[in-house]
Amino acid sequence: MEDRKAKKVSMTVLGDCGHEWVVFSTALAERWLMLQCVECGAMGTVDDPSKEEWANAFEAPSRPYRWHDDSRVTIRHKDSRQFYVARWKPGPICGCPAKHPELPQPVYERVPAEITRRSRPLTREERQELEEFAQAADQREDQCSPLFLLAVRSFQEYTGRECTSAVRVIACRIEALHRKGMHPRPTMVARVLREFAKDQ
Repeated sequence: MEDRKAKKVSMTVLGDCGHEWVVFSTALAERWLMLQCVECGAMGTVDDPSKEEWANAFEAPSRPYRWHDDSRVTIRHKDSRQFYVARWKPGPICGCPAKHPELPQPVYERVPAEITRRSRPLTREERQELEEFAQAADQREDQCSPLFLLAVRSFQEYTGRECTSAVRVIACRIEALHRKGMHPRPTMVARVLREFAKDQ
C-alpha cells in the first residue's frame, strides 16, 4: 500500500512537469485505460476506472480524449518511441459520413502506429513510392482509410504498373484498420506511410 502511495506521489510530480495525458484505447484483459502523453510519448494506464470511465473509453480508438487526473496514471514506459495519439492538425477531410456529426472537431486523433512495424528493410524504390503516395494523401480528400487501397488499385490499373510490395502491404493494413472501426483521415494516412518508410 505504501509503495502504491509513493508511486502516485511521484506520478503527480511528473504530471506537474507537463504531461498531457490522452486516453486512446483500453486493455481488455487488465481492464485498464491506455494513455499516452502527446508531449513526450510516455505510456500510462488508469488501472481502476469507474464503470462510466470504462464505458467512455470504448470510443477512444476513434476519438481520443484528454485525461486530467494525473494522480491516477500509472506510468508504464517513459521513453516510448512510437506515438499512438497526436494533436489534431488541419488538413484534407474526406467526404465520408461523420460517425458523430453532432460532436465538435476533435482535439486529438489516433495514430495507428501498430501497423507501421516491418519484418524487413525497405528498398530505395519502396521508400520513394511510399513518399509519393504520402504526398498525394497530404493534398487530397479521397485518400482516407477506406479509399486508400482503392487509390492504389486505381493507380495500378491506370498506369499499368504494379506498386511495390511495401505500398500494397501498408494499403491492406490501412483497410483492415478501417474494418475494425478506425477511420484515419488523409493526413493520417500520409503519416502512416512515412512512419512505415522510416528506418526501424
